[in-house]
Amino acid sequence: MKRILFLLAFMLITTFSFSQQLTYSKDYNGNTGAKDQYGNVVATASKDYNGNTVWKDPYGNVIKTESNDYNGNKVSKDNYGNTQTTQSTDYNGNEVVKDNYGNILYTLSKDYNGNIVKKDSYGNVLGTYKKDYNGNMVFYPNN
Repeated sequence: MKRILFLLAFMLITTFSFSQQLTYSKDYNGNTGAKDQYGNVVATASKDYNGNTVWKDPYGNVIKTESNDYNGNKVSKDNYGNTQTTQSTDYNGNEVVKDNYGNILYTLSKDYNGNIVKKDSYGNVLGTYKKDYNGNMVFYPNN
């Protein structure tokens, strides 16, 4: 479940940055790869020696690092160590992602089909994460 949540946080950033359909899958080394609709690698996630998830672009530059704080919340930091987002679970079991000032960016919840629905702070649906026939998570934005 934690890996899915890590992927979902990354999907927010890549979706708004590139506004395209992305597919997430594992490679033979166990790293998570994000590919666009043409099969181009957008980013790769791997674990460092501390167990943190490190996202890198195709050229090996660090995009962000994800770790857990003392409360168990997932904290995303940029390559300079500045906090970008904090992800926690609310009383309904939804994942809530907040910016570094505490403002809600979006929430992630499951629908009746088991798909993960991404909503903004006002409850508007931004898109849905679904598994494809290979078991990869694919984000389908609402256009």
